[in-house]
Amino acid sequence: MFFVRLLIACTQGILRSRVTHVKIPFDKALNVYRFPNRQEFRSLEAIGTALSNRPNILTDCFFHISTSGQEAETLLRQRPDGTYLLRESTSCEGEFAVSVKGKNAVIHVRIHRMVYKICCQFLSNYHFQNGRFGIVPKDSFRGLADLLDNYVRMPMVQNDGGVVKLVAAFSTTRFTAATIDDRIDCLLRSQRKPGIKDGFVDEFEGLHREEDAQMFISCKEGRRTENVRKNRYRNVVPFDHTRIKLKSLAENDYINANYIKVPLDVKRYPEFGDFQRDYISTQGCLEETVNDFWQMVWQEESRLIVMVTKEIERGRVKCFRYWPDLEEQKVYGIKRLSVKSLQEQTTGDYVHRLFSLSAAENEDSGPSRLVHHFQILGWEDNESCPNKLANMAQQLFIAGPQCVCDVQKTVRMLREQRATMVQTEAQYRFIYYVISAFMKSYRNILT
Repeated sequence: MFFVRLLIACTQGILRSRVTHVKIPFDKALNVYRFPNRQEFRSLEAIGTALSNRPNILTDCFFHISTSGQEAETLLRQRPDGTYLLRESTSCEGEFAVSVKGKNAVIHVRIHRMVYKICCQFLSNYHFQNGRFGIVPKDSFRGLADLLDNYVRMPMVQNDGGVVKLVAAFSTTRFTAATIDDRIDCLLRSQRKPGIKDGFVDEFEGLHREEDAQMFISCKEGRRTENVRKNRYRNVVPFDHTRIKLKSLAENDYINANYIKVPLDVKRYPEFGDFQRDYISTQGCLEETVNDFWQMVWQEESRLIVMVTKEIERGRVKCFRYWPDLEEQKVYGIKRLSVKSLQEQTTGDYVHRLFSLSAAENEDSGPSRLVHHFQILGWEDNESCPNKLANMAQQLFIAGPQCVCDVQKTVRMLREQRATMVQTEAQYRFIYYVISAFMKSYRNILT
């Protein structure tokens, strides 16, 4: 079923012009409606109550979506006293809580919403929320931002006389895909102040401030004398624990490629619990590694290749041409793998090729396999266009985007499996703009 509501005009522009359609599955066994973020509601009225009058502050960087009190304690435990975050209350639907790091423990303070009961001929005893918030009875703030600003200036006093100070907000890196443009605006907001870095820089530098476990990860195979010549760049060497091993009769099983598993660890990356994918990340082919590349494609049963470079960029060779021309056929490697180019379609953004891959000399190899090959055009290391990548992504991923995103955590997960993933702050920033472009395209498909 679909949840339908009227779009009410708003002079302050909070609702803006975007309309998002959300499919709400109904669990007959539990008799509940369940959102994509696993939030459950007993009735449509409960959904309406939860979604109406949502404060605009929920797109701010210090609002932590889908975070429980226990998770908040874990996040704040190692932070300085006075560090706080805002989250939705898990005990009272539709309300909020501020979690603060105190001297001895993390304190959770519930934020109440002013509620009035009115009579309605369509919905009996419908609760109308007037948008005011408070912690103590005398409070009456128009928004969460006003409430938090007040308690930053004037500390809260507990019943036992203890003082709770809000000193510094703890920013989150999680956000919903539908609010990507608000997230970008939030990260850019600090840039408008002279001498202050924007949120993109802070998030990217946060990857380096954490404990660098990669310094202990082994890369011995890629640095062996016989394998060095197979690396395009000296500093891009595969980790041993995730590297792909070629299964062949030859003694050397090395190729500069790693498995990328999503999620790497469900406990550490719960956001990806329902999104399980396996990828391969590899370098642009050298002339002497083309045979190894096609052996890997055959061995791993890959059906999709995405090439994010031209063969030559700015006068430098980025990748050796490893496929035959249209309607031609070539044989690669000791396994005699046959690659035939069946189709080639060029758009302004990318080239889509279709290959037939087979091992005709091996009777047990089975039928030929179709392999799709997407090559991005107009791609430059520092001048990439998000719209071009988003347009290609539409052709690859038709199931829709993930509900909750965390760019920083995703990059961290990639870096734990492949060296030098997302090397610069500009590349990190680029990821956000690709998500934004993809969501705009996705909304156009829905409408």
